[in-house]
Amino acid sequence: MQTLLISDQAAEQLNLMAAKEHISSRDLIERLIVKHRQEMEARATEQERQQSLKAFFAPYRKDLGGFKFDRDEANAR
Repeated sequence: MQTLLISDQAAEQLNLMAAKEHISSRDLIERLIVKHRQEMEARATEQERQQSLKAFFAPYRKDLGGFKFDRDEANAR
């Protein structure tokens, strides 16, 4: 087990939060660490999902910068 050095103000806030949850400070820290780890994994998963979507749609991306729409020409067809 490692020793955690924190400021008095942080320790006081930690004890208040732990008291509200009716758990020990150590258990609260463990919960916070687990929650943080899960959030980081979720972010990594979301980034992987975004990358796969970008790769999927890459062949369909077209430069439409020079496109001009002429309503009369379209109606004539």
